[in-house]
Amino acid sequence: MDRTYNPNQTVLFPDLFDDITLPSITTLPDFDHALENFIRLADFGAFIQLNFSGIDKSFSLKLSELKIPRKYLSKSRALTSPAFHLFPDDIRNHLNRMKYEVKSFFTKHNSIKTPFGYFLFRNFFLKWDLHRREVSGDITKYLLNEIGEESYNDFFKGIWTNGNKWMKYNLNKKNPYQIQDYSFGIIEKERMRMEKVGATLYQLDRKEPDFLFNTLVIKTLHIPHTLISHPFLREQQIQFWQFHHQQL
Repeated sequence: MDRTYNPNQTVLFPDLFDDITLPSITTLPDFDHALENFIRLADFGAFIQLNFSGIDKSFSLKLSELKIPRKYLSKSRALTSPAFHLFPDDIRNHLNRMKYEVKSFFTKHNSIKTPFGYFLFRNFFLKWDLHRREVSGDITKYLLNEIGEESYNDFFKGIWTNGNKWMKYNLNKKNPYQIQDYSFGIIEKERMRMEKVGATLYQLDRKEPDFLFNTLVIKTLHIPHTLISHPFLREQQIQFWQFHHQQL
C-alpha cells in the first residue's frame, strides 16, 4: 500500500505514520476540516470500540481511603487489601479466553487497529454482528451451566465475607464498629437504598457503628449481587461503540 501524506491534512491513523510530525488542530476551521474528512472516511467503515462489562469486576479496600482513626487500628494492620474478584480464577480465565475469541474477529483483512479500537470495513458489518451474537450466546450458556443462581450468590457472599474479614483484621478490640455476618436480604435492601440516594464513601459518617457495613455496600455496588442482574445475561452482553456519519 502506497502511503501518501498531505502535511496540511489531519492524520486519522497516526500509528501508521511513525516518521511524520502531526499537525495540531488549533482553530475551528481546522476542526471542521478534520471532521469533514472523518465523515468521508465513514463511507468506508466505522470505528468499533469493544466494552466487556462484568468479566473483571472486583474491589479492594484501603485504610487511607477508609480514614479510620488510628486509635481503632491494630498494630499489625495491612494498608491495602488484596483484590476481591467476583469469580474464581478458573472461571475468569475461561471468560477471558472467550473475550479473546471476540477480538479474534478483527484481522488486517477486515479492519485497521487503532488506539481507539478497530476501524471495521463496511462490507464486514454483517459478519461482525453475527460473530458478536454467537459469542454472546456462548458466554450466557457458560455462566448458566457452570455457575447457576445459587453458586453465583455464594460467590458474592464470599467476596463480601472476605472484605469483612480484612477490615476486622485491621481493627483492635476497642473499636465502635459493628462487624458481623449480614443476611443476603439485608445486604440487598441496603444496596437498593444506597443506589437510590447515590451515596458515596465520603458521605458516610465514620463515627457510626455501621460505617464499615455501609462502606462495603458502596464498594460492591458495581458488582451484580445476583446472576439475573449480571450484565452478561442481558441482551447487550458484548457492547460496542460504533461511530459513523449518521450519528453526527
